[in-house]
Amino acid sequence: MSNKTNRVFRVAAIAAGLGIAALQASAAQGTFNLPVEAHWGRIVLEPGIHRVDVPTAELGQKIVYLRTGTQTRLTVPVTTQPATGTRSYLRLVKVDGAYYVDAYQSQFDGQKYLFARPKPAPSDEASAAPEQETLVEVDSK
Repeated sequence: MSNKTNRVFRVAAIAAGLGIAALQASAAQGTFNLPVEAHWGRIVLEPGIHRVDVPTAELGQKIVYLRTGTQTRLTVPVTTQPATGTRSYLRLVKVDGAYYVDAYQSQFDGQKYLFARPKPAPSDEASAAPEQETLVEVDSK
C-alpha cells in the first residue's frame, strides 16, 4: 500500500510541477534595466537588470514576480486596466526623493498593472516641485 501511495504522490507532484511550468510559460514577462533604486510595493529593487513575470491568473488575482539573479519576490497590483499603446514599460514616480514603480504596462497581455505609492509629504504649494515620471523600457522577448 505504501508503494502505491508514494507513486500517487510522485505523479501528483510531477503534474503540479508541469502545471506551474505551463503557467509560467504563458506569463506576461520581460527584462528591464533599472537605472535607480526603486520601491515596488514593499520591495526595494537595486539598480540593474531584473525580470518581471505575470502568470495567467485563473481566479482573477494577478501576482507579479520580480526576479533578480536567483532571488524571486512578489507583489500584487492594486488594479489592472487595458494597456494604452503597444510598448512594455515601467513607470517610475519620484516621491519625496525616492522612486516608486506605480505602473507596469505589458504589451504581451495588453494590460497595465497599477501599484500603490505614497503621497508626497505636505509642503508649501509655492515650493512644491512637479511630480517626476520616468519610463523604463521592458524587453518582452
